Amino acid sequence: MSSKLVVGNWKMYPTLSDSLILASTFKRSLEDIQGVEVVLAPPTAWLVPIVESWRHKPQHVSLAAQNVWPNDQGAYTGEVSAYMLKNIVQYAIVGHSERRAYAGEDNDLVHQKMQACLQWGIKPILCVGENKKMIDAQGNFDDYQLSKVTEQLLEGIAAAKQDNFDKVTVAYEPVWAISANQSATVATPEYTLQVISKLKERLIEKFGAGPSQLVRFIYGGSITSSTATDFFRHPEIEGALVGGASVKAQDFLKVCQIAAKTS
Repeated sequence: MSSKLVVGNWKMYPTLSDSLILASTFKRSLEDIQGVEVVLAPPTAWLVPIVESWRHKPQHVSLAAQNVWPNDQGAYTGEVSAYMLKNIVQYAIVGHSERRAYAGEDNDLVHQKMQACLQWGIKPILCVGENKKMIDAQGNFDDYQLSKVTEQLLEGIAAAKQDNFDKVTVAYEPVWAISANQSATVATPEYTLQVISKLKERLIEKFGAGPSQLVRFIYGGSITSSTATDFFRHPEIEGALVGGASVKAQDFLKVCQIAAKTS
């Protein structure tokens, strides 16, 4: 069984000083947590200071960009391209639900960002997910919600050649289960497994079993150290995209420890 992947998306939370303290804490502590791949995604402005402060990072720890722009260079004020980040990060989060909601990113732009990441050797973490529950109490799927998530998945991953599918991670993030949504209720591992199974079916139908099996699926719906064990005990859930909990050092480290034990 391969190691689980735990991604810490710091979002727009920590200041520079907070980020450097977090990075220092993680560098010391993560060296002792083997058997898990850890990816940290600080705010873009703090990536270089963190790289410079670390010097030598543990081999199983990588850095990610929270966003990229698909064009290499040009008049795109405020953006940072995959080309510019290629020697700084190993991963990039693409198509996060917050980018889709607040920045109006559509599947076509996400596709272009996927292409740019793969072109420059950055492994994309493609986020897909529904705004409303797609499975009812009787286990029936809402065809509309499922079709929307399937479109996000297939249009995003089509940017990769099939022999590159092993470089793609899909983060399934049910938007209705994210804690920033005040009415959110937590998605269960069983619900998550049903959705991931459906998405894998769609991948296989489109691209065949061989390439599709190379794609890694992780969960991204407000996971914490108190819920991680329930998710990670299922091998089909190959890791987690952690949001708010990733800037709480001890909670995030505990998630990593749980992932290491269940890999």
